[in-house]
Order: sequence, then C-alpha cells, then structure tokens
Amino acid sequence: MPPVRKAAHGQVKALPDGMVDPARPRTLSEFLALAESRHPMLRINSARINEARGDHRQAGLWPNPVVGYRGEEMGNQGTPGMQGGFIRQKIITGQKLKLASSVAAARVREREHLATMAREQVVGDVRVRFYDTLVAQQRVELTSQLSKLGRELARATAMLVQAKQVSRNGLYQAEIASEQAAALRENSENELKEARRLLALSVGVTELKVGLLEGKVTSHLTDMTWEECRSRVLADHPGLAAARTRLTLSNREIARQKRLVVPDLDVRVGMAHMYTSDSDVTSVMVGVPLPIFDRNQGGISRSEAGAVRARFEVERMEVELEQRAASAYREYSNARHQARRYSEKILPRARKSIETVKEGYREGQVRYLELLLAQQKFVEVNLAYLSTIRKLRESVTVIESRLLSGGLHGHRIGRSASSRR
Repeated sequence: MPPVRKAAHGQVKALPDGMVDPARPRTLSEFLALAESRHPMLRINSARINEARGDHRQAGLWPNPVVGYRGEEMGNQGTPGMQGGFIRQKIITGQKLKLASSVAAARVREREHLATMAREQVVGDVRVRFYDTLVAQQRVELTSQLSKLGRELARATAMLVQAKQVSRNGLYQAEIASEQAAALRENSENELKEARRLLALSVGVTELKVGLLEGKVTSHLTDMTWEECRSRVLADHPGLAAARTRLTLSNREIARQKRLVVPDLDVRVGMAHMYTSDSDVTSVMVGVPLPIFDRNQGGISRSEAGAVRARFEVERMEVELEQRAASAYREYSNARHQARRYSEKILPRARKSIETVKEGYREGQVRYLELLLAQQKFVEVNLAYLSTIRKLRESVTVIESRLLSGGLHGHRIGRSASSRR
C-alpha cells in the first residue's frame, strides 16, 4: 500500500509508489531516497549532462547550405539581364567534424563523472547528518537522565546536610553538578534541533520536518585496514576519473586544433537565364582560404598547454587524495581504538560497578547518595562513549564517500572535489 498524506479539508491523498512522504521520513533509506529525488545539486548536474549531450550532438552537424538569388546586367539592351539563383555549401575537410564530436563526447563523460561525484557527496552528507542527529537524539536522553540524577543528588545531599552528616560545601558541590547537568541537557536539546535542521538541508528540502529517527548508531561499523581505506578512496574515484577524462579531452583538442589549419571548401553552384542572348548559363565557384598568416598557432599552443596542465592535475589529485586518505584513516583509527576501549574495557567495568552499587544498596550496605553518584558516573561514561561513536561514525562515512563528504564541519573536502563544479 502506498504511503498517504493528509490533504486540505481532512482528505487523504495517496502518494505514488516509491515516493517518500517528506513529512514523515524516519530511516536512513527514506532520507536517501528523498535526497535522490529532491536535492537541487543532483538536478543541476543532470541538466549539465544534458547540456553536454546537446553540445555533442551539435558538434558533428554539417553547416547549412545557403540558397540565394542572383541578378546581373539588368537593363542591358533593355532586358532583365541575367536572372537566376545559386546554392552555396561549406564542405568541412580533414575530419574536423569527427574530431569536434570526439571532444564533445569526452566532455559528456567528464560531466557524468562530476555528477557521480556530486551524488556521492550528497549521499555521504546525508549519512553523516542522519547519524549525527541519531547521536544527538540519544544524547538528549542521556543528559536528561543525568539532569534528573543531579536534581536527586542535590535533594539527597540537602537532607544529609540537615541531618548534619554532610558539610554545607558538599551541598554546594551537588547543586553545582546539578546545574551543570541541566545546562548540558539544554545544550543537547539545542544541538538536536540544529542537527535536525542540517539533516533536512542535506536532503535539499528546506521545509522538511525531522522527528524521531529510527536506527542504530553502531550499525555497519566494520574494521578497516589502511590498504582497504586507500583502495576505497582511490579505486574508481569519480573526481580522479573526471581529471583523467579531461586529459583525454585535452589530447583530442590538440588534434582538433591542428586539423583546423586544413582549409575548408566553399562551393557555389548557380543557374541563370541570359535574356540578352536568350540562353541558360551555369556557374561554379570553389573557394579555399590560404593558411598563410593564420595557421592557428595560438589555438594549438593553448591546447598543448592545457594538455600539460591536465596531465599534472591528475598527478596532483592522486597525491592529494593519498594525503587526505592518510589523515582520514588516522582519525578513523583513533576513533576506532577509543570506541573499542570503551566497549571492551570501560563500559563493562562501569556496568559491573553500577550493578555492585545497586546490589549493595538493596542489601543496605551502600547509602542512597553513593548510589546516585554511581549512576551519575555511569551516565557520564555512556555520554563519553556516545561522543566517541559519533567521531567513529563520521570518519567511516567520510572514507566510504571517498572523502567527498566534508563530515560535520566540511573540512575534509579538498580542491579535487570542489575545483570543477
């Protein structure tokens, strides 16, 4: 059954199959589907491909013939003179049309690679923003627990001060911790609002309302070696493929510029009637420009320089991608080791600690204040783990997007990804 949307006056309107209701996306796949259909950058690149295809089609077309009227010697001996018409055609020689079409075809492929690059960036940005919102959502839950524990801890401490079991300074410290937890909760709520707005913008729909999300922050977080990271980034990188296509285009452009020296033929055939002699005449004219002064020296020189630049641009991009891949892997490796330490050592010990304290409290061996402190510490450890998972998720997504996603702060996109948009 297709999804439905409420229309005006309470009517229910069904959405076409495959369309995501922009008011109710909850999962990552729904946000990605919405970005595929609505993001303006993807539509712009699709239009650019169609523009290049139009240029490709136009490049191989012959120039149109010229049909005209010709009249000469009118009034000679009191007659209309010579009256007739002509047809004129420019004949392109040297396979220049074929070479022009070849250059235009390379531009189409370049645009296709750039469109793939834009799509991978959009997908990567949506993934980063989705998981960041998911983390912010969980962070609000944890900071709410922490704020509640802080208030309970302050109340319990106040009772102990009244019973003269704790100094008043202990109450001040508990109240300070409670206020800090409340401020942390408020900040987390504001971060969640911002994360939802940025998620909507990453999809390309400004009016999109983002609610509670479904998913696990730790899903599909596999280990990755440096060689796997390097291969993922460099293998079939669309930006690098576009640069190599530009190199091919530049070499073809050199051949085309050199062929422009070959002169085209200007052929004209005319037929007329000579009224003075009452006879029909035919004329043929063939013109060829002489490449004496202009042998396209500047065009050839420019295209050769462009080919040199395109060749070194490929090398520059390879080096830059290697450098950025190394930095991305360092961030990923740091976050992975830190997350593993939390999941394998810190969190299990924190669970054992809270379980021990709870058991002692049930048996009357641990005071309520100590229980609250242990619970507070447990929530703080989970908040720290969540921050680590956020960094790990971001670094993984950036690598999987071939460094085309800028992550949460947009600092990872180099010139290779943005120089030819």
